[in-house]
Amino acid sequence: MKPCAAIGNLCKLFSLIFSTFTVLYFIYIVLLVKIILHGDTFTSPLIKSAKSEDGACEGDLAKDIIVRLHRSRTCVIAGYLDLRGGRVVRIVGIAHRYEQETLFCSFCFPDANDTVVAELQVHSDHFEFPYGTTDIICNVKGNRVPRYVSINADKAPPTVLKVQNIQQETLPPKFEYNFLVCISALFGSYGNILQFVQSMEMYRMLGAEKVVLYHTDSSSTMKKVLRYYIEKNVLEVIPWPITSFLNVSTGWHYPEHPGELHYYGQTAALNDCIYRHMYRSKFILLNDIDELIVPALHQDWPEMMDFLQRSNVTADIFLFENHVFPTTLQDKRNSRTPTEWSSVPGLNIVHHVSREPNQPDEINPTKMIVNPRSVVSTSVHVALEFTGDQYQVPIDVARLCHYREPKQKDLAKEFLIEDTILAKYESNLVLRVNKVLGEIGLLNSGRKKRRKPPK
Repeated sequence: MKPCAAIGNLCKLFSLIFSTFTVLYFIYIVLLVKIILHGDTFTSPLIKSAKSEDGACEGDLAKDIIVRLHRSRTCVIAGYLDLRGGRVVRIVGIAHRYEQETLFCSFCFPDANDTVVAELQVHSDHFEFPYGTTDIICNVKGNRVPRYVSINADKAPPTVLKVQNIQQETLPPKFEYNFLVCISALFGSYGNILQFVQSMEMYRMLGAEKVVLYHTDSSSTMKKVLRYYIEKNVLEVIPWPITSFLNVSTGWHYPEHPGELHYYGQTAALNDCIYRHMYRSKFILLNDIDELIVPALHQDWPEMMDFLQRSNVTADIFLFENHVFPTTLQDKRNSRTPTEWSSVPGLNIVHHVSREPNQPDEINPTKMIVNPRSVVSTSVHVALEFTGDQYQVPIDVARLCHYREPKQKDLAKEFLIEDTILAKYESNLVLRVNKVLGEIGLLNSGRKKRRKPPK
């Protein structure tokens, strides 16, 4: 006590400061432990994060889903950090196959900008059209993680993209969804209302928690349906104005179907969907709105995938064979079909229970359920580059039901196969579809208003 008494007030001030610091440090430790125990991430304000770095990029920040680079034929969609097998930012784009340009990537860091020459990898499934889906690869130097990348042709003003997927996946991953469906693309004033609602409700019954739709064009009534599902937080609509940038084909074969790019940029949209949701969903389904992957042995996708994964532990790509249910042939004997549906435009899949036999000497197309983290690039029917194995699912386990015009146009009716794979879902499907159509205001009860009796 004597030394403290000798310096008087100075010692008391030091003791007060030390006590205050001790209390604040104790509170800091308690908060840190609390956050960690709740599984959240925490970055001390005293420690600079090493995961990603902000920096000012010169150029226009892309605000639209598709952007054409300045003085260039190349269109870019989005940039994604990809640490699988290297350190790159992978930009999903569309490029001319015969006249490829030299592009430059610049990573914007607070203290410097790193510029590298981009590598353009045109996907092999371009269906002979002049333009094709292209991965624009920008190699990242060192261990830094950029938040933005600018890209430009030689001496042209740069376009800036925000780098997505910069958050490292946790171990084990925490997914927002177990099953997500990617659909590309809705176009041509699409107005098949009834089939769209039936497909959406089937997806939900089978296990889909989110459907992602790339939208080019649809009817005004369809836009009401889309708004309904968006408000229910079931549907995510991504604008896809591809027709403003390129002359797209309405068919698959060039030059039989003229255009610069295959079928409304379908493969570009599918690849973007995989990367956009790579760390959000455990599984992603790639199919069209007129197709359903339907389990034959199981009730829904979770049961089916649990079965398939236990018997095929190394598989990450699951292929489901296409089976055509010709829309020209209807079976209207089904008593479960409400008469009110006749006022709703579109196809009623419940009326289609006959399918064409697949030809053994032909390669039948497939659609997929994939682990997106194993996919590097994909086409419409198969993954082009991936890790792990792929597995062709037998038709007695599940099949892809495709409701479309006949593929075998000369096939006699007696050679069609009766297929009631949807029967176990029909009762619930009718109730759900009725509810949706009623809430949107699309059901016409068919009852005439009673006239008031004359006075």
